[in-house]
Order: sequence, then structure tokens, then C-alpha cells
Amino acid sequence: MPPGFLWLTPAMDSSRRVWRVTDLCRSGVSYGTVRRQIRDGTVSRVRHGAVVEGPPPADLRHRQLELIAATGPVLTGQDWVLTHTSAVALLGLPMLRDGADTVWVNRASGTSGYRSPLLVSRTCRLAEDEVVRVGDLLVTSPGRTAVDMARQFGFIAGTVTADAALAGGLSPPALQNLVDRGSRRHGNAMARAVCDFADGRSESPGESSMRAMLELQGCAPTDLQVTVYDRHGRFVARCDFGWLEYGVVGEYDGAQKYLRDLRPGESTSDVVVREKQREAAIRHQGLEVIRFCLADLRHPAAAAARLGRLLAGRRRRPVPGTMEA
Repeated sequence: MPPGFLWLTPAMDSSRRVWRVTDLCRSGVSYGTVRRQIRDGTVSRVRHGAVVEGPPPADLRHRQLELIAATGPVLTGQDWVLTHTSAVALLGLPMLRDGADTVWVNRASGTSGYRSPLLVSRTCRLAEDEVVRVGDLLVTSPGRTAVDMARQFGFIAGTVTADAALAGGLSPPALQNLVDRGSRRHGNAMARAVCDFADGRSESPGESSMRAMLELQGCAPTDLQVTVYDRHGRFVARCDFGWLEYGVVGEYDGAQKYLRDLRPGESTSDVVVREKQREAAIRHQGLEVIRFCLADLRHPAAAAARLGRLLAGRRRRPVPGTMEA
């Protein structure tokens, strides 16, 4: 992921404006017409009192952005900051399902908290460096967002967000400082665990999720972004994970891997053949390769057991021809 990607937030489709039903009615559209358009799919409901043209978005980020657009006008005052998954969506951080159907806001001290299926409002003092502006909206900074995600949603969600924040330029000491500030906050022990584990070298949400899942199973990789060379020092491959003390490297194959690796004029079968050749070249250097995919995230115990069997069959040994990134 390129440095600075955090600020390249995808905008909502400009053709899909979110409308308040009251505004439509003021312009001459009746409630009956709006209800009929919802039934026939001309518009879809974003939340109570708000609709958008066309069907609901399949993409979680755009769903969250439309929720924010629909919810913002009903929030009173100008003192609110978007947090948690709402901040994730606006900052361009990896979007997870955790909290994706809810708008998350922080209000100024002196106001009361509120929770409903579509809105969670909390009261917490935010330092000046914990808030950034995205367009016309105030959101928590990438680091504060990562800490909040860890506190609220746990180790895996926290790791995915923290890895991306670090890859986007946040320094490990800065992340540690944010955790230290909230030493008495609920969930801060989890935030501290995420801070200790997070690593900006993870290159995708899938890699981060898999690594965190393996950590919870007690068999996380000991190296990341392992570069493999042949005996002449020539580059062979770079692998996502490494257990080099066992001569094992690992790869996470995301849903878009083979599409992403397509070259002009190639088919997916060409990419598969090239990947098999790459794996054979890695094995030729004396390394074993283990692959993980989305199914392994759904069945972590089985994935860990498969890895454990592979490691158990290989004695611990130094492996030449590799280098940790």
C-alpha cells in the first residue's frame, strides 16, 4: 500500500445522492410516492427518513458513507466527531463488517451517550492530535481509530486497522502513546496487545487478519515479507509470512489475488501457472510453502492445525537464502 493512502478516501457515487424524505415532500413528492419507489426499487431506504436512488450498495464502505450522509443532518450541534467504523470508512482504512451498519460519533463533554441500531453516540475527551478533518467532517485520526477499533471489536479488527495505519505513516511510538493515554479505559488491555503486535509490513487486510488469527491460535509467523534468493544471490520471490526456523514460508491468497496479478493479454489460468512456477522455485531453495485463504479465516483452528502439522514435520534449522523485509 503506498504511503499516504489513508487520505485517498473513495467518495460516494455522486449520482447517488442521499435524500431526506421530509425534503422530498417539501419539494412536492408525496409520502405515498416515496413508499411506492421503495417497493419498486427506484430508491432504497438508508435509514428512517432517508432514501437513496437505486438499490442498497453492496460495498460496506459506501453503505457506511451513505449512512453518515443520512445521519449527519439529524445530529444536533456542531461538536461531533466521527469515530470507529465511521472513521475507518472516511479515512480509507480497511473496511470490516464490525460496526459497519452503525454510525459512530463522539460528542463533547457534558452531553449524554446514546445507542440505537443505527447510531452510537459517546462522550469522551479527544486531544487535538486525535482529530483530523476529511472534507467538511471531523473524524478521529488513523491512530486513534485503530485504538478505538481494538477496544471495541477486539484483536483481529484492531490489528487490521493498526497495521494499515502504520503502513500509512503512523509511527509505532505514536500508536503506543495513544494507548498509554487511555490506560484506564475499558478495553485498553486489548488495545495494548494490538499495539504490541501490529506491523505496518502487512500488505493487505487479509494478511493482517490471517496473522492475527494465527496469533490467537499460538502460531503466528515469526517473519513478514520474507525475500527468497537462490544460492547465487538472485531474487526468487517475496512471501507474506515466514517461519524460517522451520524452513517454511506462507502466502495469503485473497479473493482478488489472481485478478490483481493479471498482466496485459493474460487469463487467470496464466496467472495460476506462473504462481505454480513461483512456488516450485521457492521449494527448490529448500523451503516449504503453506497457503492460506478466506476459508482459513472462517476456520482458524483447522488452519492452525494444518500449519502445526507442517512445522512438526520439519526440524528447526537456519535457512540460507532468505531475508526478512
